[in-house]
Amino acid sequence: MRIPNSMPCAIALVATLAMPQTMAGQDAKATELLAGARKAIGGKKLDGLTSLSVQAAAQRNIGNFQMTSDLELLLGLPDKYVRSESSSSAMVNMSSTTGFNGDRPIKGRAQAGMPAGGGMMIRMGGPGMMPSGGGEKPTPEQQAELDKQIVRSARQEISRFMLGWFATAHPSVSAHYSYAGEAESPDGKAFIVDVKSADGFAARLFIDEATHLPLMVTYRASQLQRIAVGGPPPTEADGRGQVERVQTQPPAMVDYTLYFDDWREEDGIKFPHALRRASAGATMEEWTVTKVKVNPKIDSKKFDSEQ
Repeated sequence: MRIPNSMPCAIALVATLAMPQTMAGQDAKATELLAGARKAIGGKKLDGLTSLSVQAAAQRNIGNFQMTSDLELLLGLPDKYVRSESSSSAMVNMSSTTGFNGDRPIKGRAQAGMPAGGGMMIRMGGPGMMPSGGGEKPTPEQQAELDKQIVRSARQEISRFMLGWFATAHPSVSAHYSYAGEAESPDGKAFIVDVKSADGFAARLFIDEATHLPLMVTYRASQLQRIAVGGPPPTEADGRGQVERVQTQPPAMVDYTLYFDDWREEDGIKFPHALRRASAGATMEEWTVTKVKVNPKIDSKKFDSEQ
């Protein structure tokens, strides 16, 4: 089943929940569906996955302008992940690195700059994100809390991607899977699997009944905050103030949908080469995957906790 890009999730799919079942029955059904999806993706080849590298070109819609990005995602199972991104537009350039190595965050600080003649600054808000200016450093206790949030956020991010790529969350989130029913659109039907963990991870995976391939992942997450055109530079109080706001003010939560499409074989594994993230019916970003390597040898320095 192909989900038309113009249709928001609420219109494209109408859930038909199954009759109530015991937890054991739900687990058994979910296990069956996930096994079928993994077989369709790569079977034994997928079971032998130990590392992965993905390169992609992304286009992101921010307010009234668009930003293009080059992305590299490196995965070392069972406990390493790093995402590097460099972005540019007519008004701003940005680069960032984030991820984790075991329980340690990869602390690649986000950097932003303006091309010659530019006039825009963007601050990205969210757990673990600090202003790129020379603000006051957080206390050791605040930094420890931020480190935990960076790791937790990165684990949840790669888990959402892995659900759409491989029909499984990252092993570090210790996810529980349960069957949630079926969804139907004019193009066909999809099975729904709820994915949850004890530390608050929650997502919903939709699997095409015809191809057994993942279609999309829905979830709720904090909304990115953006400050634009002519905003003042960060003050010395911004660093600690950012930490205090993260600790005391609940972030605004938003519903997101990740769509996975254009499946192609890469070294015996099917992989989606198109990804789209949408919220409230509007596309926020689109990825075109340009290179996938299955079980590559990754330089351990790529996972250094300080970058």
